[in-house]
Amino acid sequence: MKNCFLSYHHDNDGHYVDELRGLCVGKYLIDYSLKNDISHFTDDTIYKKIRDKLRRSSVTVILIGERTGDRMWIDREIWASLRGYDHPYDWSRSFKPSGLLGIYLPEDSLCVPDRLKDNIESGYAVTMKWRNVERDLEKKVELAALNRSTKRHLIRNGRMRMDDNYSRFLGFRF
Repeated sequence: MKNCFLSYHHDNDGHYVDELRGLCVGKYLIDYSLKNDISHFTDDTIYKKIRDKLRRSSVTVILIGERTGDRMWIDREIWASLRGYDHPYDWSRSFKPSGLLGIYLPEDSLCVPDRLKDNIESGYAVTMKWRNVERDLEKKVELAALNRSTKRHLIRNGRMRMDDNYSRFLGFRF
């Protein structure tokens, strides 16, 4: 079993997360995601909570739906996953970059986060389709965890972090 952080658009894709948790948590993965809405906290507090969860995770699983690539916190979760963290005086609070697994949801149109796309193209991130979750999730999580150790040189994390959510109209972001 691997410790995983689930990143997803809460309003649109929460039902997929519930299904994923029902199918896989306790069998293939331990879910270290945020379970409650914390949007009322400051950005700094949210980031600290996310970083604490990521410290315990080895793979970040991103559910890719219609609005995923337009969400600021999904971009920041991927950024923090790839960054790792060296705590200045307490090594137990440090962590190395996480593996990435993108799961394409069965939506009519998908919006892949740019930072995830960079890492799919480099060969660092692993992907799969939602319809194969029951059959392949364990193997894909293991592969993403292996990439964390063997393909760290392929990490692409140079983009500026998103500072707001986007909306789309006729394929254009605004």
